Amino acid sequence: MTVTVPSVIVRYFELSGKTDTDAFVALFTDDAIVADEDRTYDGPAAIRAWRERQVAEFDHKAVPEAIEEEAGGNLLVTAMVSGTFPGSPVRLRHRFTLRDGLIGALDIRP
Repeated sequence: MTVTVPSVIVRYFELSGKTDTDAFVALFTDDAIVADEDRTYDGPAAIRAWRERQVAEFDHKAVPEAIEEEAGGNLLVTAMVSGTFPGSPVRLRHRFTLRDGLIGALDIRP
């Protein structure tokens, strides 16, 4: 089965190695939640702070390797993430829940 990758997910990974925080935050709904590194970021201000911290601390890039559609419509993207952070490179699973063409929830785990 072929999965069509929504443009918002394509854009998410295009921006992964860039510093355009405004464009990155614009990919998320106003009530989006991101879970990463055992922390939860709820809403635009928290997602912005999470992203700004990432950009300030680490030079990194995520390259998608595989995508699958899960029951319930979530999309699971496995990506190789590399950069200037401890343990690089690492393969991470990005579970996207989309709403109205934007990211409503994102869960990032090894």
